[in-house]
Amino acid sequence: MKIERFVDSHTEGEPTRVLLAPDGGLFQLSLPELLARWSRGGALAVPPECLALAANPRAADATVCALACRPSKAGASCGVLFWNASAPLGMCGHATIGLARTLRHIGFDLAARATIETRVGEVVVESRDDGRFAFDNVASRVHARDFEVVLAQGGVARGDIAWGGNWFFIVRHDGLSPGGKAGRAMRSHAEELAYAEAILEGVRRAGLRAGPENGGLIDHVLLSFMPSRAGACARNFVLCPNGTFDRSPCGTGTSALLATLAARGELAAGAPWVQESAIGSVFEEHHAVLADGAVRPTIAGRAFIVAEGSLVFDATDPARDGGWREPR
Repeated sequence: MKIERFVDSHTEGEPTRVLLAPDGGLFQLSLPELLARWSRGGALAVPPECLALAANPRAADATVCALACRPSKAGASCGVLFWNASAPLGMCGHATIGLARTLRHIGFDLAARATIETRVGEVVVESRDDGRFAFDNVASRVHARDFEVVLAQGGVARGDIAWGGNWFFIVRHDGLSPGGKAGRAMRSHAEELAYAEAILEGVRRAGLRAGPENGGLIDHVLLSFMPSRAGACARNFVLCPNGTFDRSPCGTGTSALLATLAARGELAAGAPWVQESAIGSVFEEHHAVLADGAVRPTIAGRAFIVAEGSLVFDATDPARDGGWREPR
């Protein structure tokens, strides 16, 4: 499988790099075939040279790659595998919107409501008349509430563990929960990044695991704050597994947050929710409640094409696989 063509976009400020076959279309492997090819001992491992496509010097650190492949099920439009510079992702909301925008950009016949296969389930993407795309995410649910994580610098962080296509530890400072803490505004990106990293380190030290999805790996932290712009319900800061923060409002993180709000009776089914990001962009959402108590979030946002071209792999490049390796 030769990875050569790409289209770059950003969704509400967060970059996506869609990887295409040499002819500029979908790879002819299906998602199950791709997962089998890249798995060893039952564990998925994206090749280092592919992880490097989402990192410096080839891309901004916040980039998520989306490899577009042929569908394996009747009625689906395509399959997709997401990863960032450190590891594969389960779902990725901003990159799903970026993928849909890219498929339209390259002339792919994407249905008005298109089913896309991801490694954690199917999502449905809808193109809207105002240029936005909305997607119905995988079922999202709460695994544990009010769990305390001890911080190395002292004190604890109390939060919920929830699934929205990735596992999140959610700590709320939005002041919205009845009887909860007083809210506060988000501080600088550097301060919140350090805070979120301390929480994730506490999760790892405690050996916390969640439900069966994605092996129970809790690899994201979402901090929820009071909004800074009119019309938004809350503002989040999301730590991603590669140590960067999400510049978009984070589709999977917002899905996990909606699950916690629904479980606490703080947001009714169908009620609108506007999620502000760390940089001030927004997603608009609502959710439906499923029979088992999980929720099905629907999230809408904008994506913009910023570049397209061909990748070059130079065998003598010390940064070909990320990092820096001088030939010996």
